[in-house]
Amino acid sequence: MGNINTYRHKPSVLWVYTIIFGLASLTFSSCSTHRAIRLRNKSIKEWRAYRLEEVKKSPEGKGEKWTIYSRKIEGTSFSEYRIEGDIEASPKTCAAAFKKDILNQSADLKNKKYPTYEIVSESKDSLLTYVIHNEPFPLKDTEMSVMYIFFNQEGGSTGVTWREAWDESQVQPSKKLNRVETFRGSWSFTPTSSNSCQAVNSVQFDPKGMPLWLIKPMVIKFLKNGLENIREETTKKT
Repeated sequence: MGNINTYRHKPSVLWVYTIIFGLASLTFSSCSTHRAIRLRNKSIKEWRAYRLEEVKKSPEGKGEKWTIYSRKIEGTSFSEYRIEGDIEASPKTCAAAFKKDILNQSADLKNKKYPTYEIVSESKDSLLTYVIHNEPFPLKDTEMSVMYIFFNQEGGSTGVTWREAWDESQVQPSKKLNRVETFRGSWSFTPTSSNSCQAVNSVQFDPKGMPLWLIKPMVIKFLKNGLENIREETTKKT
């Protein structure tokens, strides 16, 4: 009888084990599903951060059109802002206007925005500049050393890239000035017809903890002014 009772209880024990194993499997499956969802959401968030997204557009019916985009640069602490717009001028005319603006600023000794704007060296395809920029009190004035490289591509496209160039300028740091360690960007001009092009201005920088509400308006203003300046200068030429 003892053996019979033991045998009769075995199915119920197995059933309990089956239920426990099933619940454990469901729990593990649920945890795995939630983990997969979290990883997927994290991947989507990172993908969106590295993908150019529109942040501002010119008002309808007011002046010439432009669109500004932004993103984070993968693998770095840098952010990128970019403005795109059409210009009624050839790519070469636009690049020449940009270069002329740099040369004009270096020659304008009365320009209060830049108390110092020097052309350190110049070649056919490059400009090395040193700039001291006035900043409002109590901030220190800033200094920049920037190398501009001009280029031409097949199909009529042209443009310029720039980056910090402290090694080339060999300017020693000053306690009176706040040095801008990184300053990078580019202009590209791509022909869209016989006498017009699409202009793209991109700037990259490290926010270094500065809040977005402070940086964003400054960068947007810088990009808008840059596009408008080239449009005005090329209008004078055509």
